[in-house]
Amino acid sequence: MRRLMLLFLALASVALAQQLQAGLARVETTPKVMLPMYGYPNRTCSVAEGTHDALHAKVLVLAAGKERLAIVTIDIGTFGSAALQKRVADELGIPVLLVASSHTHSGPQFARTGQEETPVAAAQRQYRAELETMIFDAVKQASQSLFPAKLGVGRGSLQLGYNRLVLRETGRARAEFSNLSHVPYGPVDPEFVVLRVEDDAGRVRAVIVHYACHAVVMQGWNCMYSADWPGIMQSKVEAALAGSQCMFVQGGAGDINPMMMGMAKNTQEDFRVLEKMGDLISAQVLRVAREIRGVATEKASIRSKSEILPFPDRWDKTRKVEAGITTVLINDEIAIAAVPGEPMHRLQTFWKSQPDVRWPLFYGYTISVGDSWPGYIPDVRSAAFGGYGADTTTRIAVGAGDQIMQRHVINLYGLKGMWLDAPGKQ
Repeated sequence: MRRLMLLFLALASVALAQQLQAGLARVETTPKVMLPMYGYPNRTCSVAEGTHDALHAKVLVLAAGKERLAIVTIDIGTFGSAALQKRVADELGIPVLLVASSHTHSGPQFARTGQEETPVAAAQRQYRAELETMIFDAVKQASQSLFPAKLGVGRGSLQLGYNRLVLRETGRARAEFSNLSHVPYGPVDPEFVVLRVEDDAGRVRAVIVHYACHAVVMQGWNCMYSADWPGIMQSKVEAALAGSQCMFVQGGAGDINPMMMGMAKNTQEDFRVLEKMGDLISAQVLRVAREIRGVATEKASIRSKSEILPFPDRWDKTRKVEAGITTVLINDEIAIAAVPGEPMHRLQTFWKSQPDVRWPLFYGYTISVGDSWPGYIPDVRSAAFGGYGADTTTRIAVGAGDQIMQRHVINLYGLKGMWLDAPGKQ
């Protein structure tokens, strides 16, 4: 009996001391061939003409007991794969895979479904297949190199973006893409959030930066591969924090453009603008990251809820638009709302204001379940006033964005164990 009691106490002690572990990996993903570039229909070149700065995929795997989560940040316009999710789950035992695209418009474009099969389209399809393999291998590497970890979170504020949906005299909004006068049109969410991962010796191993601003400093006349301002920011943070890996998660940037854009149509001058924006945000990120201290958790935990939400097409009621979402709760303090497509900033600020959790993180442009890309996701107000991404170039039903965020809040309270099977006590 005494031995059984000692065994029980020992097992209870192990459970109580369940420690968070983390693993990191990275891989360069710059295409080896020159492919069509993403994002601008009026691109001045048919394919890329070189590389200004390398593209990467970076991985953070978190483990708490048997629970696993993989966060992948990638310098690409949009990317997600249900096949990759399944392979990571089946072969690596990681049921949750968040693939967060930076949405750089200076990366490669994948071949479209139904696109005519040409040598260029074949190269695009080959690159996509190679990218899936590279990401899987990086997630595997990260999952095999786990170390005891502590997480810390900090916030800062810096307005480098403006709301491009500017209200006009007609009472309707219309997009302002150039903003040559650098007017800080609003509203925006100027806050950035930094998640710091450190080892048990207190060394910074990773920094994840969350910020909402389109990665379009480089415009349609740029023909060089580039990770745009998030790439410059990451490289500067990594240079300053030796041995660390900086990752970037795009937020609710569907209506937010950078105030600094390379408009000279001169490669050297425009890339100097890019460097300046990278300098500004990296300096603030480093200030916040250095002040953060990781918090040891007695019993680490990772809980999640994934689902695919169907919505009517806004313009064609015979069609559906799907949005696969994942809500994650880490250590009962950090909550992630992963949303695919291009959500607008009010959906991000709603999430940050609602959950009963200390650190709500918003992951826009993130595919986590299935591989559908719902395109622009406006909030109700933006949808009403219209403009690019708010009524033009958007397919999802009015109110879908707000419903998605309400669903995240519902899921979060479920992960916290708040929903009972029967009415609670009076």
